[in-house]
Amino acid sequence: MVVGALLAVSGAVLQSVMRNPLAEPYMLGMVGGGALFAALAVNLGLVALGSFVLPSASFLGSCCSLLVVLAVARAAARVRAENGADGAMRSSSSTVVLAGFVVGGLTGSLDMLVLSYSAPGDFERISKWLYGSLASASAAHVLLGAAVLAAVVALLAALRKDLDVMELGRDEAECLGVDTRRTMILAVGAVSLATSVSVAIAGAVGFVGLVVPHFVRRVFGPRMARLVPLSALFGALFLSVAESVAEAMPGGDKVGVGVVCAVSGAPFFLWLLSSRRNGEGRDV
Repeated sequence: MVVGALLAVSGAVLQSVMRNPLAEPYMLGMVGGGALFAALAVNLGLVALGSFVLPSASFLGSCCSLLVVLAVARAAARVRAENGADGAMRSSSSTVVLAGFVVGGLTGSLDMLVLSYSAPGDFERISKWLYGSLASASAAHVLLGAAVLAAVVALLAALRKDLDVMELGRDEAECLGVDTRRTMILAVGAVSLATSVSVAIAGAVGFVGLVVPHFVRRVFGPRMARLVPLSALFGALFLSVAESVAEAMPGGDKVGVGVVCAVSGAPFFLWLLSSRRNGEGRDV
């Protein structure tokens, strides 16, 4: 429930601040980056230093991946501006998602490289964790995740009005007095922290941050005061059901929750990608 809530809230915030319905931690390569750094920490034996190592490594990997994605999008926008593109053509939201796909694919390949050099005793543990599994979660992980979830939700509650205004666009928000740079840094930092903790607990679980926020937006509306807590609630329920399905499948101890989420979330992503507009009227 904690992991599902963290991922769903992260997806809701990213879709809002980037104004792109396809934005979520898995699609932007944040989950892959966090998983890569955490797998390296396991492979190098750094986890023996303490329970803080995995979350710290995941946070660093998530931040690095997101910084690469944003740098690529910013460079693309600068090139378009130099070529005389108008404001709409300079928009980097689509480039962010495309760059996220590339970074996610790269980190996935590097994950396999790390896995090939892992010790025999760590191979099964790391491989299950990279595909998303709750098998290694402990009480300490749950407490850490719950504390981070409470802190992230509290921060987003304080930013809810600014985030609502940023849905209009960055230029419009600045004209209305919103410090968009500060709001973006705080929101994305909270998302990076939430994503890193979810990766440290359950590994690479995708599509929760894509499916759940869209459902909540369509049913309850886009206001952040409702979107954040309801995304946390339905994200927790979604991942709990996915884990129950994974355990009920033949050989359930070998099926990770990430596999179930991918099987159920990928068709929704394809439908969203093929549809012209999302539920709020914005182009996909």
